[in-house]
Amino acid sequence: METISLAAKPRTISGSRAVEKLRGAGKIPAVVYGREFGDPLPLEIEARDLRAALLGHSQNAIITLEIEGRRPVPVMVAERQVDVLSRHIVHVDLHAINLKEAVEAKVAIAMVGSAPGVKEGGVIDFVVREISVKALPGDIPEQIEADISALNIGDTIHVRDLAAPSNVEIVENPDEIVVSLLPPPKVEEVAAAPEVPAEPELIGAQAPAAEEIPEE
Repeated sequence: METISLAAKPRTISGSRAVEKLRGAGKIPAVVYGREFGDPLPLEIEARDLRAALLGHSQNAIITLEIEGRRPVPVMVAERQVDVLSRHIVHVDLHAINLKEAVEAKVAIAMVGSAPGVKEGGVIDFVVREISVKALPGDIPEQIEADISALNIGDTIHVRDLAAPSNVEIVENPDEIVVSLLPPPKVEEVAAAPEVPAEPELIGAQAPAAEEIPEE
């Protein structure tokens, strides 16, 4: 199992202004949760260290969190907040775990194969893109595959049809639809407006004169 280390310090400041100042200094505010901490513990992490720990790794990667003044503890990322414009992480929540206890985590669903119905004009509707699973932290897969190679128009893949490793439990409604192959979209024909025949032009004829009123 790959080991990712991340250094952190307890954070004593709070409030929006103090947090913005922290970010301006190249640090990311964080919070770690877990039984051994009791109350959630606010942290500060170097932004470059956090990027290095998360870049190129699974969203459920196990991180060894090295908090200043405490013993290292394994954690997983519970939630990350990203700035809408810059796409940089501005806050992260970490969850302390026990490597021998199963945890729940979200895992991406990946479609594999080529559906015959698509060649007939059908349209793939990818309804659910991630799924909750339960497993030991080190057994959580990076993704669960949805094989669409047998899908014809009108067919669907449900949660119950997904194949997970034997040591991984899918904890979702088995009847939930993951992928559907919809019929080709109907092309609506717009009825053309009836042509109005033009009135024939009178050639060489004079317009009728105004009706004269006879003198009395």
